[in-house]
Amino acid sequence: MEKIKILIADSHEVMRLGISFILKRTEDFEVIGEAATCGEVIQKADNSKPDVIIMDVKLDGCAIDVCRLIKEKHPGMKVIMLISPAEDEGIFDAISAGADGLLPKQIKSEELTNSIRMVSKGNSMLDPSITSKVMNRFRKGFSNQERKEALLNPQERRILALIAEGKTNKEIAQMLMLSNNTIKNYVSGILSKLNFSNRAEAAAYAVKNNLMRYSKVASEGHGN
Repeated sequence: MEKIKILIADSHEVMRLGISFILKRTEDFEVIGEAATCGEVIQKADNSKPDVIIMDVKLDGCAIDVCRLIKEKHPGMKVIMLISPAEDEGIFDAISAGADGLLPKQIKSEELTNSIRMVSKGNSMLDPSITSKVMNRFRKGFSNQERKEALLNPQERRILALIAEGKTNKEIAQMLMLSNNTIKNYVSGILSKLNFSNRAEAAAYAVKNNLMRYSKVASEGHGN
């Protein structure tokens, strides 16, 4: 029987050990590693190729960005985010980032193992308590800023954040290991999608709406 390979990512050692203990008792699971930081998640995802990553939505302050990066680099890799009841905004950020499952941290062990199996087969998994919050948010509608941000793909968000840091096209190309022409095309696309006439307007938008966080993943994901 081929086992489901799982990476556990949480900044708290006790949480990692607890989840690991539960999963190692399950015959069809193989815990291939643990991660305490976003950088470790990226590295172990690249090197170990887990089938499923279980990650705290608050990990290291950039779990959402890591989820976006992983889904871009490894589309077949599944990501389950663990979230506490008070972290409503994290729910929508995780969904936007492409998370395959959203589960409360207080989930029972049997529900966790069943959810991992479902997600590994390509199904999405939202805990009922989270589903109701999602539906309420859709009924109320999203803000203009949320709709704008959703227009950009993960790579465009990273480039926008780097523009806001004052990076030139050449510097961004070196950081992301892309050609200057490719970055130029990305920048044009970003300005067009956000309806801005120049880089300064785009940079101001990124700073105002806290999009600078994406630049951290750009550097971590490419070793800069």
